[in-house]
Amino acid sequence: MGDFDGQVALVTGAAQGLGRSIATLLARRGATVYLADLNGPGVEAVAADLRAQHLSANASCTDMADEPAVLALRDRIDTETGRLDVLINNAGGWRYETIREVTAANWDWTFRANLLSVFIASRACMDMMIARRYGRIVNIASTDAYRPKPTLPAYAAAKAAIVSLTRTFAEELAPHEVLVNAVSPGAMATETAKAQSWLAQRIPTIPVRRAAEPEDIAELVGFLASSRNRYVVGESVIANGGALMV
Repeated sequence: MGDFDGQVALVTGAAQGLGRSIATLLARRGATVYLADLNGPGVEAVAADLRAQHLSANASCTDMADEPAVLALRDRIDTETGRLDVLINNAGGWRYETIREVTAANWDWTFRANLLSVFIASRACMDMMIARRYGRIVNIASTDAYRPKPTLPAYAAAKAAIVSLTRTFAEELAPHEVLVNAVSPGAMATETAKAQSWLAQRIPTIPVRRAAEPEDIAELVGFLASSRNRYVVGESVIANGGALMV
């Protein structure tokens, strides 16, 4: 499938897990992919692996919440390719803390990593898409945005804000043929999650009785990021094996 032949994509948080799976899918379907992550060696390794498969991949060690750094990456992409068709805002992180435990500093860190990064990257890249009257932006939210999360209050609040911000960007950019959406995954069997006890505990509560593989979510992101998506705008598509319906 050559959904992204000739296109250029930027995937943030691409050194592992879901970001790596999304970047791999886009590259295999024809895109020139720029991979950004704070983990410089990790993202370089992913890009090298893709190039070993004869795919087009470029790595960047970038803090997506640092506006000058993001603008520099945007300018690099513009100089090297002259276009940007797809932006996947996947960068983020969390720290387990209850409402009583979370500090103001950690609250700020969580919102910076998960929400500010989406805002800065989207605003930095949107004019490149507007100029060509084509673009797709997909933000990674979470089902934690829709339910109480006493052990992750800052993370859940930041992901809920991403759902709102997605709608704002969507209304602003849709008239320019730039479609903005979000995906809200539930339990996902990343390498990090597999090493933690919560994943096994969660599976019996999921109607399909398994966690998502990163590739499952990447397929959904791939559709929303492609030209095959012509009418889904401003949505946060929930992919959690039915866990929120029970």
